[in-house]
Amino acid sequence: MKSRLLPLVAAIALTTQATAGVVKTDGEDIIISTKGGLKLETADKQFSFKLSGKLQWDYAGYDDIYAQENAASATEKRSGRTGYIRRAEIGLSGKAYDDWKYKLKLEKDSDDKIELGDAKITYTGIKPVDITVGRWGFDYGLENTTSSSWIMGIERPMIYDALNGDEGNDYGIEVATAGKNYTVALGVHRQDENKDVKNSKKDQFGFAMRGTFAPVMTDDMLVHLGVNYYNANPDKNAVGAAKTRIGVKKAEKQSLFSDIASAKDDTEYTLEAALQFQSLQLQAEYFNRNIKAEAANSDVKLSGYYGQVSYMVDGGKRSYKDGAFGKPKGGSIEVFARFSDMTVDADSAISKGYNNKDVEVSSYTLGVNYFPTKNIRASLNYVSGQLDNYTGIKNVATADNDGSAVVGRLQYVF
Repeated sequence: MKSRLLPLVAAIALTTQATAGVVKTDGEDIIISTKGGLKLETADKQFSFKLSGKLQWDYAGYDDIYAQENAASATEKRSGRTGYIRRAEIGLSGKAYDDWKYKLKLEKDSDDKIELGDAKITYTGIKPVDITVGRWGFDYGLENTTSSSWIMGIERPMIYDALNGDEGNDYGIEVATAGKNYTVALGVHRQDENKDVKNSKKDQFGFAMRGTFAPVMTDDMLVHLGVNYYNANPDKNAVGAAKTRIGVKKAEKQSLFSDIASAKDDTEYTLEAALQFQSLQLQAEYFNRNIKAEAANSDVKLSGYYGQVSYMVDGGKRSYKDGAFGKPKGGSIEVFARFSDMTVDADSAISKGYNNKDVEVSSYTLGVNYFPTKNIRASLNYVSGQLDNYTGIKNVATADNDGSAVVGRLQYVF
C-alpha cells in the first residue's frame, strides 16, 4: 500500500509544480497592502489601485413626532421600530502617472437600488493646485467633510438638512489647494436638489467655497477655524423646500417652508470652529441662508447652529488632515453630546409657522462609540427632537410637537 501511495503523491506534486504560475510584472515591482483593505501600488509610486467599501446596519426605535406622520388621527400616539441598511458602498480609487487621481463609488440608495456616487478625476500636476472634474459632493462644512464612517453621531447635525451647498451638489469642477494647516477650495457644481420640483425649468449651477485654517497644531492641542459660502444662482428658477428629519433617518421629512416657484437669489454661509485638547474635542457650526423670491412676501430666511463635545475615555484622539477630522487614533471608546437648533423666519407667505411665529426646530443627542478595531465601529445614540410653531404635520392637532428615538449602528469599513 505504501509503495502505491508514494508515486501518487509524487505525481500530484509534479502536477502542482507544472500548473502553478508565478506572478510577474513587465514594469515596476508592485507593493500589495492589506491593512484594512486591498491596495496595489508600484514601487515608484506612479500608479496605485485601492478597493474600499462600507457597510452600516442600523436599528431604530422612535415615537411621537418621529412616527406621528403615519398616525391615523390627531390624538393617536405612534411608535415605530425598524432595522435597515443605512449605507452600503464599494469604491475604487488610485492614481496614474503620478499626476492623475481617480475615484469611482457605487452605493445603495433609499430604494435599495445601486446608483453612482462619486465619479471624479483630479489633476495634481500644477503644484500646489489640484483640479477636479466629475461627480461628487463638495466638501462643505466641518462635520459634513468628515466621512460618514467617522462622524461623531450616527447622523450628522440636522442643520445640514437646511443647507444647500453640501449633499445637493452633482457634476462640477473644483480648484483646490492645501498646506499643512490650511485648505482653500472653489467650485462650480450642478444643483441636483430640484430634480423633483415639478415647476423647475432647468438645471441650476451654484458657486461653492470653503476655507479652513488651523492656527494651533501640536500633539496635545488643535484649533480649527473655517468658513463656507454657497450661491445657488437660481435665476428665477424653482427652489425646493428644505426638509428635516430632526436627526433621525427613519423619521418622516418635515418641510420647513413651501416650494418657491420662482427664486432670484439663494445664498448661504457657514462658520465652523473646533478645539481638540488631547482626548477632549469641542466643535460648533453656525449657518445662515437667505432665499429671495420674485413673488411678493415670499422670501425665506433660515439660520441655525449646533455644538458638540466628545471625550475619548481610554485616551487617544481623532485624526485631522486637510481641514477634516477622521477616525480615532489610540482610543476605542468615545462619549459625546450634541445640541442643534434651527429657525425659519415667519415673515413669509410660504412659511409654515403658526400664527405668524417663527418655526423652531431643536434636538439633542447623547451617544457612545466603540472602535474595537480600525475597521469596526459600534454606536448607540439617544435623540430627542422638538418642533414648535409648525403647522405642517399631518393628523396633528397642536403646533408644538416632540419625540425621541434610540438608534444603534454596527459598521464595517475596508
